[in-house]
Amino acid sequence: MSIPPPHSGPHPHGPHPHGTGQQPYGQQSGPQSYGHQPGPSFGGPAGPPLRGPHPDAAYGAGSAGYWRATQDDTSLAVLTHIGALLISAIVPLIMFLIKKDDSAYVREHARQSLNLQIMILIAGFASGLLMFVGIGFILLPLVVIAAWVLQIIAAVKAYNGECYRMPFTFAFVR
Repeated sequence: MSIPPPHSGPHPHGPHPHGTGQQPYGQQSGPQSYGHQPGPSFGGPAGPPLRGPHPDAAYGAGSAGYWRATQDDTSLAVLTHIGALLISAIVPLIMFLIKKDDSAYVREHARQSLNLQIMILIAGFASGLLMFVGIGFILLPLVVIAAWVLQIIAAVKAYNGECYRMPFTFAFVR
């Protein structure tokens, strides 16, 4: 039995039987070379950062250009505020936990709503204590009415693609 000599040159039966005509590892060139990440390239500026601080222009009238929220984002932000009206802090908390790493717009609306709900809890507790003095009977309805008005304003702003900074709140959730 004789061993054939090593082959140098094109394979006598067509292309190499164990490959597809690709160059060996590390010698690729062109768009599929090492280090090139395929995928879409976006020519526009990046969106707002997920976490603040956001500039003052990011809140109030005309802030829609800063956030550039999609229709899904605006719908979720509106649902965050409406849910806060109906079920208290549960809906904003769920939205915050689910969307905090996906959408800066929904995250900011949920954060603002959560901060308002925490402030309402504190003000409601203080009003309950002040009922022993009598002023709590006036203060508690005012707290509830103010909370409803602020949530409705925030829901309308969310629908318009704008963000609303809740007044009378501290940044408990950042």
